[in-house]
Amino acid sequence: MTAAALIDLDHLEKYVVGDVALRDEILSIFGDQVQQLSEQFSIDQSDDGWCNTAHAIKGASRGIGAWVLGDLCAEAETLTGKIPGKSEKRAALLVSLRQQLETTLGEAKRLRDIN
Repeated sequence: MTAAALIDLDHLEKYVVGDVALRDEILSIFGDQVQQLSEQFSIDQSDDGWCNTAHAIKGASRGIGAWVLGDLCAEAETLTGKIPGKSEKRAALLVSLRQQLETTLGEAKRLRDIN
């Protein structure tokens, strides 16, 4: 996946309007927030807890234009209720979600470090 696909800088630019310090602050807050939230994810979470965690990460991701991570979280939001194989589906999605999260956080850090 290309760096451009990890964080949509054109989308983020709409909020920061060329202010690199603001962009870096937003990326830093994003990183701190989603790192904390991702530690809450567990296949054994209650449906409410699972959905709330996924929803919060989705919102933060879409706020900076991390569309792939946001889409994975939107998929995670659907894994509630009486779904056959729910634990296995959650476990598989968590692998993808954590990989994408790590990659996206790395890109956010790289963007902050280039200034």
